[in-house]
Amino acid sequence: MKKIVKYLNIALLSSFIFGCSSDDKTIDTVLDGITSGGVLRTINIDNNLIYNNTTLKFDDEANYTITLEEQDSKNGKLLDIVEIYARFVENTRVDTNNDGKIDDNDGNLSTEEGLIRTLKASDFTTGDRGVPITTIVFTADELISFTGVDESKLQGKDDFALRFVLKLTDGRSFSVDDANGNISGGSYFSSPYTYRTTIGCTITESLAGTHTYTVTSLTSAPGGRSQCDSMALPSGVVTWSETDKRGVYKTTDLSFGQFNNCYANTFTSINFEKGKIIWDCTKLVADDKIIVEESTSKKEEFSYSYAITNIAGADITIKFSNSAGDRGTVTLTRSDNKPWPELLKVTDN
Repeated sequence: MKKIVKYLNIALLSSFIFGCSSDDKTIDTVLDGITSGGVLRTINIDNNLIYNNTTLKFDDEANYTITLEEQDSKNGKLLDIVEIYARFVENTRVDTNNDGKIDDNDGNLSTEEGLIRTLKASDFTTGDRGVPITTIVFTADELISFTGVDESKLQGKDDFALRFVLKLTDGRSFSVDDANGNISGGSYFSSPYTYRTTIGCTITESLAGTHTYTVTSLTSAPGGRSQCDSMALPSGVVTWSETDKRGVYKTTDLSFGQFNNCYANTFTSINFEKGKIIWDCTKLVADDKIIVEESTSKKEEFSYSYAITNIAGADITIKFSNSAGDRGTVTLTRSDNKPWPELLKVTDN
């Protein structure tokens, strides 16, 4: 059946004009036929699903909270029920049968979708806009129990997928397949009907400090601008500083001396200010870019990637490469000889 867009009635439209920002959308939804439908507008999401890879459990009081507002052409009077479906999605699958690839022959914790909760109209209250609104809380215990997934096998970056189905009193229903881009991702409605509750990781300590590094191998990028192959391997110190986000650190050098040594005669300026290191659950991620400038004032950006190959107490060995094609291996010794966190794992061997 052809899908069309219909505007809300004048009374509801007027309330939006005076209550919303200039880029708020006043489109109701993508509808079947020629009648008005309904949407579930996302008001707020608070994801506190934090998992500790050391204890293999969620943190105490871990939960996912979402506030939704129901809108229809009768100011919420068409609301009947909202069905909520849930499943677990394993995003951190590994090569369990050691055949060199991740496929259907490997273990997969992902589960099928099932109905976890049904909301009645009475579960909503009348919000400031005069339409139904509700706040829904899913605890980690509830999601684990419902999906039946083994909590001890979870990892950060896995998630629970939630899908909402809005049912109206006239028998029609709306879910993810009924919403166009203006509805699912628009600046006003933000009504995707589906939510992925990405699981975060417990940050158990700070990685800030001045760490010693020794580069053990370097290979130049194609093109001849880098002199890595003919230079002495760099060593020195790199400082990681706290930011206002837990697990995110500013670094004085994403390249572990590579740029200052191998590109010393190539660029007139090298800016490391944007470089950051992210403790991303079991990985260390090189974030942002090194910005360089040539004598012609032409600016370039080089992004980096890291892969942990070995961890031994205060020493961690990392393969690193940049977007130009330079690559190398470095051993980083943590300041004060502290062991690296148990959460960090070898990602390349």
